[in-house]
Amino acid sequence: MTYYTTRHDVTFYADQLGLTLSYLSTTIKKTVGKTPSEIIAQIIISDAKSQLKGSDSGIKEIAIDLGFNNLSFFNKFFRQHVGMSPLEYRGKSYTY
Repeated sequence: MTYYTTRHDVTFYADQLGLTLSYLSTTIKKTVGKTPSEIIAQIIISDAKSQLKGSDSGIKEIAIDLGFNNLSFFNKFFRQHVGMSPLEYRGKSYTY
């Protein structure tokens, strides 16, 4: 959790844990049922959603805060995982 805003690559986490990329990926997939990349993306998306709904920060500022130096890439990443752009997500109201 310490590095997800600055490091999105699974190789970094394997190195930090002193494991091979293959071993980390296989073990996580067997244990959790998701790949390390999917888990990292899930954490980033959760934080992005929280910031989009819970703050007035600009989308570019949120993208930079989450380790994306390119707003276009953040928009594409968010859309891929959520099915809409960050701007669309921020404007969407939910009723429960």
